[in-house]
Amino acid sequence: MAGSDPLDDLEAWAAEARAREAAESRVRERWLRTQAEEGASFAATLAGLVERGEPVTVMTAAGRPVAGRLTAVGADFVGLRLPGGRRTLIALGAVAWVQAAPGARPAPDAGLGDREEDEDAAPGASLIDVLAQAAASRPRVMIQTGAAAVGGDLRAVGLDMLSVETAGTPPSLAYVPVGAVYEISFFASG
Repeated sequence: MAGSDPLDDLEAWAAEARAREAAESRVRERWLRTQAEEGASFAATLAGLVERGEPVTVMTAAGRPVAGRLTAVGADFVGLRLPGGRRTLIALGAVAWVQAAPGARPAPDAGLGDREEDEDAAPGASLIDVLAQAAASRPRVMIQTGAAAVGGDLRAVGLDMLSVETAGTPPSLAYVPVGAVYEISFFASG
């Protein structure tokens, strides 16, 4: 080929190779992402969100959105820290979906062991175990059971129920079956 510069051919070949490699890299990345998503479990995905400290919205089956940072994934619940520091536990059976906030960035202290108030942080703990531990300090709580709610001081946790002392004159006890609990928020000690 008279008049053809071998360097031009070499540059064209190198450009094609770079473009082909970039395309193959994108295909590999997409395949790996798809494999990770297909092999993921809900609990493992939530644990990853806890580890990253990203803000999320948890939509309950009752249609209530709860926004905050996931702090724990237990055997049958997730724990969140809401803006202002309030702690909320949501039964996994009451979770409709979880969505990471668009453009979310991890908390500055994510992964640094900031668990001073997170009794719900024990891996594998059940909701009733965490509530039984919390009942010793008699915290003020608000319990959502689908569309109904009851608030007061958490007095005791039985095998399958919670006793809550409600405000009033005189105060009275409300009994809540644990299986009906969608969400429980902690406010302060009673």
